[in-house]
Amino acid sequence: MTRPRPAFLRWTGEVFTPEPAFVAYCNREFQAGEVYPMIVDEQRSQASQGHYFAALKEAFNNLSEENARQFPSSEHLRAWALVQTGYAFETNYVMASPEEARKLASGIRLRSPYAVISVKGNVVQVWDAESQSKAAMRKDRFEKSKQDVLDLVASMSRTTASQLNHEAKRHGR
Repeated sequence: MTRPRPAFLRWTGEVFTPEPAFVAYCNREFQAGEVYPMIVDEQRSQASQGHYFAALKEAFNNLSEENARQFPSSEHLRAWALVQTGYAFETNYVMASPEEARKLASGIRLRSPYAVISVKGNVVQVWDAESQSKAAMRKDRFEKSKQDVLDLVASMSRTTASQLNHEAKRHGR
């Protein structure tokens, strides 16, 4: 089974019409009068995403000793930075006792290694970073989160986001 390919459509103000290069494809694949789902697929630059992960790795490799102890991998650093910059979902659990709260936090850590977890008395707070996948985060939000995260991790790496960008490019990423 082949996956359907995207068709590019132009909005006239009243209807969508296929671009000339897609008319034959649309006539072959679609039935007149039928209703088909449509989604907006903002094309996010693969280069921008690759560059982001390269800059994160560069930041991770240049963390101060104090900060390096906190993050086992660049992925842990990225998730933590997303939480710190507000790109996260928060869940609170109120347990019967502080001991139960600590047990729950341990269980959450096992299934969610990148979550930021806080235990205060009998309350467990869990922040899970938003996914930055193309399906989960639109282009504009991705670019803003990318910049916010790189600014934060650069400050922890005793460098600037601009220097991280330069180093990522220098290493061919």
